[in-house]
Amino acid sequence: MRQVSYPSLVFRTHRGFGIFSILVAGTLQFLVIKAITTIDTTSILPTFISQLPERFRMIINENLISQLTVEGGAAFGFNHPIMMVLLAINAVSIPARHVSGEIEDGTMEFLLAHPFGRTRLLLSLWGVTGLMNLLIVCGALLGSVTGMTVYHTMSGGVVVKLLEIGVNLWLLFLLVQSVALLASTYGTKGSRPAMWTAVVVLTFYVLHFSTPLWDALRVTTRFNMFTYYQPQKLMFGQGSFGQDILVLAVLTGICLFLALHQFNRRDIPG
Repeated sequence: MRQVSYPSLVFRTHRGFGIFSILVAGTLQFLVIKAITTIDTTSILPTFISQLPERFRMIINENLISQLTVEGGAAFGFNHPIMMVLLAINAVSIPARHVSGEIEDGTMEFLLAHPFGRTRLLLSLWGVTGLMNLLIVCGALLGSVTGMTVYHTMSGGVVVKLLEIGVNLWLLFLLVQSVALLASTYGTKGSRPAMWTAVVVLTFYVLHFSTPLWDALRVTTRFNMFTYYQPQKLMFGQGSFGQDILVLAVLTGICLFLALHQFNRRDIPG
């Protein structure tokens, strides 16, 4: 088997959903920008916010102030649940399908009979997964740039901020896919690593948005991966881009190293 064959196989297997995700991400960003430039939010939001409980009102006011501009809307699109779900599906399902899934059905034993090492195989899988999510992020960036060009004005500073958000988002899900890869190297059933990784990521996601409501949860903030991805703050120069990507990169490297170590020492089939 040629060196390029396995990455090509993985890419071809998942390119259908990948293309769908790219189109949805780009369209979502475009529509978010169109909506915020055409809907009169100044007359709708005050009435809606005034009817909420005080604690919720404070949180929503704080979050929406930056989203009432076109730039804020573009940043919000990169934090939209649909965007997160598309990236999470790719980041979790691809490693689980091609590690624990192939161990379970016996395909991994066949692959490892070919003359290339386990490390190369795992790194190829990790690289293809990262490439798929990078293309989705690029689709979202293209949608944002197109929407702002059509409905607003595009400046060099906004482009830089969008690129920072895109890099930060990609690194966040590079960490997610590394966690999924690590779980898959321990898993014996194809679906279980994906399920447990999804549970962990969803728990962090819920905690991230619940922390402002309960002071007792604030202790989890620094240990939450979503703490290091805050696109609205990046858009308005209030975030710490260097620190955030450094934390995500280090955690990704640790998870990838542990996954390689476990995969190289594991008996196949498990």
